[in-house]
Amino acid sequence: MYIKNALITILLLFSTTVFSQIQIDDVGDGWKLKVDSALTLIKKTSPAHYKEVSEYCNHITYWMGSFSTTQDSSTVVISVRDMKMGSVNNLACIIVHESHHLAILKKKIVMEPKKEELECYQYEYTFLQMVPNAEDWLTIHVIKNIINNK
Repeated sequence: MYIKNALITILLLFSTTVFSQIQIDDVGDGWKLKVDSALTLIKKTSPAHYKEVSEYCNHITYWMGSFSTTQDSSTVVISVRDMKMGSVNNLACIIVHESHHLAILKKKIVMEPKKEELECYQYEYTFLQMVPNAEDWLTIHVIKNIINNK
């Protein structure tokens, strides 16, 4: 009886850990579906980038601020402005970029804010180069931010 209960407990813990998904807030307007599409794009385009996203980001939500960011140590916060742009490629880049901030935080890597931003834009750029049919404006945006943070 004890072995059976222990085995069930281990299986439940394993399945929760291995199969846990990122919680995406559902606020309507099809936003959850767009974010899910962005996560699928990351997973199909770069398993390495997706591994970091799934390891360090547990929750994706939204806010009225003018830029996307992170909150606490495991949440990516996408701005309403970014959501209204409607670009799945942009959302994927945001998730990759902000998850990299979360990775830096959780790994306790200390660097100046400008240097951290440069690191995240460079990481985002490596992902963006793999995205098929990436919008020119998105590539220009990332390159400008790499230059501005050097």
